[in-house]
Amino acid sequence: MRGRRVIPAAIVALTALAVALLAPAGPAGARRDDKIPELYRPANGSTVKDAVHGITIDFSCPVYHQYTFDEIVTNPTEGYHVILSTNPAVDENRLLVQDGRVDQRDVISNDAIPEHCAAAPDDADDGLMPPEPGTYYWQAYRDCATYVCPGGVEVTDVWSVHVKQTVCSVARAALKQTRSALTAARKALAHRRTAGRRARVSRLSTRVATLKARLAVVRGCR
Repeated sequence: MRGRRVIPAAIVALTALAVALLAPAGPAGARRDDKIPELYRPANGSTVKDAVHGITIDFSCPVYHQYTFDEIVTNPTEGYHVILSTNPAVDENRLLVQDGRVDQRDVISNDAIPEHCAAAPDDADDGLMPPEPGTYYWQAYRDCATYVCPGGVEVTDVWSVHVKQTVCSVARAALKQTRSALTAARKALAHRRTAGRRARVSRLSTRVATLKARLAVVRGCR
């Protein structure tokens, strides 16, 4: 037929081969030659009894190519992030959705294990902070712009962790205990007024006010 180009079969075959070589096969890094990040701690489904100072995490964070055809690899920890959420739902890119996230951090190197990372500490030098006891979900991801990074991210699996004690639950227990002590101190003062008993009531009243303020502003405690 006139005007129609006929593409030689050899060119078609070579094109198909090139596409097959470029396409990722199974789990892949930001490029085929990149290592993928993997979660290690806390293990999936494990329990953290005391998370008052946060959850300590550990995952592998190998250097990688953020761009497919760029030969430059990232510096250690560059491009990596971690998320802690109460919601296990993920979006179309398998990233934990915004609704339910309670903490999100960049990362720092785990000096004890090469190519491993932890969440960057907050201003109080704490790890990922779950405000209340309960079940949380954590995930690591890295930024990239290659054929295996839909949405510009490459994600790990989502792992669950059960938390027993948090900064909020401890503060709430301390407030309850101090209120009980204040009630008893006031009764003792009403029974017999002494300088020592008045001073104790004053100290406990100040302590209650401090704990209430701390509970209201720290980590969004209820």
